[in-house]
Amino acid sequence: MFRNIRFILPLTMILLSVAVFNLSCELRSAWADEAGAEFNIKNEGIKKDNIFNLFFGGAPLMPTENGTVIIDAYLDLNDNQLWDTGEKPLDKVVICVLDGVEYPVPAFIPGLENGTNYSLKCTSSEYEPSVKNKNIFIKKRGEIIKIEVPCSLPASRTAMHAGEIKPQ
Repeated sequence: MFRNIRFILPLTMILLSVAVFNLSCELRSAWADEAGAEFNIKNEGIKKDNIFNLFFGGAPLMPTENGTVIIDAYLDLNDNQLWDTGEKPLDKVVICVLDGVEYPVPAFIPGLENGTNYSLKCTSSEYEPSVKNKNIFIKKRGEIIKIEVPCSLPASRTAMHAGEIKPQ
């Protein structure tokens, strides 16, 4: 009978110390939350560098940490600035310049920095894009901006096509 007490007593002490530790952590956490709310303290973790960052640098930004712009162009037959059914896309006819780089439309442009304003300029030799200059601002992480550029026929081509149409 006394043999078992030798094992029970240390086990009881360990369980009791774990319970006291958990209780003190909960009390400390509750006090910290209360003090943080009272003094408007944000409880953010401390950023620590590790040995790999010293040698190899930090991890690259994830694709979702930057903004993305998607540009499409279409022939707006009824000039309502909406892409209606039956209006054809204009692939590789419109060229857009964003941040000094030319992109044939349709364009998918990833990796744009947050909080940055970009100037978009669209041109075409065959059509008149209604969006000539547009400012784009990437305001939040992972933002995807879709731009549809309605285009019309230039006046010279419209007059040519009007002469071809014969009344029936």
